[in-house]
Amino acid sequence: MKKALCIFLVFVNMLLLVGCNSYDISKILFIASIGIEKKEDEYQGYFYLPLSSDIGKTETTENKGKGEFAKTSGKSIPDLFYNLQNSTSFVMNLKHVSSIVLNKELLNEEFILEFIDYIKYSLEIDFNCYIFITTEKMDDLFDFQNPNQESVLNSLLVSTSDVDDSFLVVPPLHFLKFAREFYKDRSILFPMLVLEEIWTIDSKPVKNFHAQSAIYYYKGVLKEVVKNPSSPYFSSAKEFIDEIEKTSILFQDYKHGLDFKEVLHLNVEFSYKIYKTETQLQEEEIKAFVHNRIKTYILEYQEMDPLNIEYYNSVYGTACSYDSIDIQIKVLKN
Repeated sequence: MKKALCIFLVFVNMLLLVGCNSYDISKILFIASIGIEKKEDEYQGYFYLPLSSDIGKTETTENKGKGEFAKTSGKSIPDLFYNLQNSTSFVMNLKHVSSIVLNKELLNEEFILEFIDYIKYSLEIDFNCYIFITTEKMDDLFDFQNPNQESVLNSLLVSTSDVDDSFLVVPPLHFLKFAREFYKDRSILFPMLVLEEIWTIDSKPVKNFHAQSAIYYYKGVLKEVVKNPSSPYFSSAKEFIDEIEKTSILFQDYKHGLDFKEVLHLNVEFSYKIYKTETQLQEEEIKAFVHNRIKTYILEYQEMDPLNIEYYNSVYGTACSYDSIDIQIKVLKN
């Protein structure tokens, strides 16, 4: 009897749950990615609508891999979303937004504060989204076409966590990390989307995009990092290839950390693999090469405080500087 009662209660509970959450999915406007730029005195918003390939890994002959996006304008960020909702009878759903692309010209304190506050207080966009920067026109960026009939936007902007190898200079920046570092006046490194003509359809060049560039934002100042050969040595990339004296070396398990004492110590560790070559490189030569890469990067981007020394000095009460930094390199045995 008790067993029958338990089964009955479970069955009733299932019915109640289904009834509470029932809705018509065909009447929901799912948004996967958002682009924002400014033209004259108005914001322009681009809202990517997922293809079937983005959700179920299928493709139809009708769309031929070409994505669709909705476009709105408004005087403020809330206007963009309000105007989009008023333009359709569908119910707008922003809970699955994976990424937001901002035009580089928007990176100023006034916009960033408005942008962060909107996401924080609207409670419509999931905080688990990623932030990208671009200098491209949003019309070109979102109106993509891939000759392989698979969604390129899916791979970079909808499933960012699945494509770490695509981000040579800097990994995708999580919204919460971006907000924390902005409010703490830390140096922020954004991945940049760049369009290039890398495909051809019927002898016609087709633009597609990648994210192998980046841009620093530090206290209102911007500086680009474009395919800089020193960049991987300061990114979180655990594996990358570099060429030393025409010898390709694969750096593995690469990581670095700071030690704030009387002098700032930058501790770097990695293992490596040399591809078959006639050149014989000694371990000390490889360590010297990495040391030089890091010093070159520091000199080039010192004004952007890439290691956030100013922030850590205020936290630890130290007075460390880039001028006296001590770089310690340790090679891990494979």
